[in-house]
Amino acid sequence: MKSPGFHTIAPHSVQLLTQFLASPQRPKDTMTYHEAQGLLFAIACAPELVKPSEWIPLIFNEQEACYESMEEAQSVMQVLMDLYNVINTQVFTGNVAIPDDIICNEPALENVGEATALGQWSRGFLQGHDWLIELWDHYTPDELDEELGSSLMILSFFSNKKLAEAYYQETVTSRAQTQDEFAETIMGMFEIAMGSYAHLGRSIQTAQAGQLQAESTYVREQKIGRNDPCPCGSGKKFKNCCLQ
Repeated sequence: MKSPGFHTIAPHSVQLLTQFLASPQRPKDTMTYHEAQGLLFAIACAPELVKPSEWIPLIFNEQEACYESMEEAQSVMQVLMDLYNVINTQVFTGNVAIPDDIICNEPALENVGEATALGQWSRGFLQGHDWLIELWDHYTPDELDEELGSSLMILSFFSNKKLAEAYYQETVTSRAQTQDEFAETIMGMFEIAMGSYAHLGRSIQTAQAGQLQAESTYVREQKIGRNDPCPCGSGKKFKNCCLQ
């Protein structure tokens, strides 16, 4: 059961976006609705803030969305922003979970692949993380590499059968545990991994924001004399440049 304050978007908005993304008028390899959910989770957890102008093209495979009208474009963009804001709020508050509209199959291994809702979420998430990999590599402390790698493995497990098989072969040293049992273990840890991944990304982002604020405060507190070199880099004295 979701805790109080767990936000969702309206069913008609979900239907609008689902149908729009699935339309044959969309570019080849446009994301499905559930793939977009996974992508936006990865975006919301990023170590740095990512602007909509940067992530929206990913949904349409870096191609034109082919809107029929300005009204349709505005409606779709509004739903995408609503979806992002909902996911971002969940990540910010630590209230993350598999979306309510994703029905998980039983046994757990039946959720692997792009034909399933969870598989699509996992596929979108993996695409988002891969797109942000340089940020993660740059900001993640070495001592947290294992935690990040574990979360990434769990959250991408259901994206495709080849990857799921590879994770099973690499992780399970004893074949006493079958792949079906391994998938059940992954499913049981899925929302824990979502929370861990979100916490790690948000912690890095918060630390970066604090550092930038401290640097900004330090710059503001430095006193510049009238005859000192202007901080703009012009080479002129401050009194003859930006002070004027």
